[in-house]
Amino acid sequence: MLSKDPTALKFQLDKTIQLSGDRAGGQGNFDFAGLAELQTIKVVLLKGNPQSLEQPADWRRFHRLLDLAERIQKPVLLWNLLLTQNETLENPKSLELGTTIKITKMQLLKLPQPIISVYDETIGLDDAIQGVRWSDGIVVVKPEKEELLAALNSERQKLKIVCEQADIPKMISNLLEDFSRKKVSELVSHRLERVHYTEHS
Repeated sequence: MLSKDPTALKFQLDKTIQLSGDRAGGQGNFDFAGLAELQTIKVVLLKGNPQSLEQPADWRRFHRLLDLAERIQKPVLLWNLLLTQNETLENPKSLELGTTIKITKMQLLKLPQPIISVYDETIGLDDAIQGVRWSDGIVVVKPEKEELLAALNSERQKLKIVCEQADIPKMISNLLEDFSRKKVSELVSHRLERVHYTEHS
């Protein structure tokens, strides 16, 4: 059973449970990786930091959580996880790292469950906008509402929502409700289109 803890309060979620890393590579560098509950909705939650996704262990843990989300059929919530900040690792010296990155990103693109990204006030607007290629919907917490609302109106960016910190749970719920009505093929095709567009723009 998921238990109430300080992490849940920090994320303004109802319950969380941290899941351990693998035997081979440890925990990976994440602030949180596991399950969370928002009202009646259970999600797989991964919260990043500036050092996340720099090592093979990070990507292996990410990969296992995506496997879990697909197996238990739960949506994925990526919190301050900047997949684009480490694109220089696409051709890393480590073959293991490069292979794990490619496998995990393809898995993310083809995941049958909705993917929501959350960026709080510690993440810059440009980084948040870049996250749209990997997510079905984005919650951005920023004081500069006019600038962000202008971005929302851009077909190119496809940002879904802007909110204050206290509004995060409600906005996540709204997005998940919306995406739950969409077919898996629609979610996947839109992700693939966005990645193709950003790589060739």
